[in-house]
Amino acid sequence: MTVNVNRRLAALGPILLDMLAPVVSFYVLHFLFGVGPALALTAGAVVAGLRGVYRAISERRIDAFPLMMMVLLAVSVALVFLTGDPRLVLAKSAVTPIAGGVYGLVTSLFGRTVLYDVLTPFVTHGDAGLARRWDRAWDTDPAFVRCVKQLNVLWGIGFILGGTARIVVVYSVPLEIGVLAGLVPTVLMVGGLVLATWLRRRPLTAVLRPARPVPEVASAV
Repeated sequence: MTVNVNRRLAALGPILLDMLAPVVSFYVLHFLFGVGPALALTAGAVVAGLRGVYRAISERRIDAFPLMMMVLLAVSVALVFLTGDPRLVLAKSAVTPIAGGVYGLVTSLFGRTVLYDVLTPFVTHGDAGLARRWDRAWDTDPAFVRCVKQLNVLWGIGFILGGTARIVVVYSVPLEIGVLAGLVPTVLMVGGLVLATWLRRRPLTAVLRPARPVPEVASAV
C-alpha cells in the first residue's frame, strides 16, 4: 500500500513542483534578498525544470509529459528575458493544466479515457483481482463507462477553466499578489473536481465488489 501511495505522489510531483517552485523562489529571493522579480520567478521555474532533466538522464528516457514541461519552461524563460514580463513564468504553469484538460476531453472520444488510467492505481491498490474487475467493467458495464466518461469530461473542462482563471488572476492583480493568488483557482478547481468524483463514486466502487455466487436451488424430489 505504501509503495502505491508513493508512486501516486511521485506522479503528482512534477506538476506540484512546477507550480510551487516559482512561488517559493519569488518570495524568498525577491523579498529577502532583493533579487529582481523576473529572475526570482525564473530561478524557481528552472529548478523545477532541472528535476525533469535529471530524471531523463538518470532513467535514460524522456516521456512525453516531462518533455512538454521542459519545452514550455524553455519558451517561457526565453520570453521573460525578451519581454521583461515575469508573469509569463506563472502563465506557463497554467498552460500545463489547460493542455491536460484538452487532452482529457479528446480521450473521451477514443478508447479508454485518461481519467480511467489516472484512477486505476487509486482504486485497485495494486491488487490483481481488483484490477481485473476494474478492466472487465470497462469492457462489459455501460453504466460504468458512462460514469467514467462523464467525470473525464468534467475534469477536462475543470482543468481548462482552472488554468484560464489562473492566467486571468495573474494578469489582473499586482505581481506580488498574483504569484500566490494565482494558485487559488487551481486549488478550488481540484477541490471541486475531487468532491464531484467522490459524490459519483458508487458506480465506480460497485464494480470492484466480488460477484455474489448464485445459490443452488435444490431440485424437488
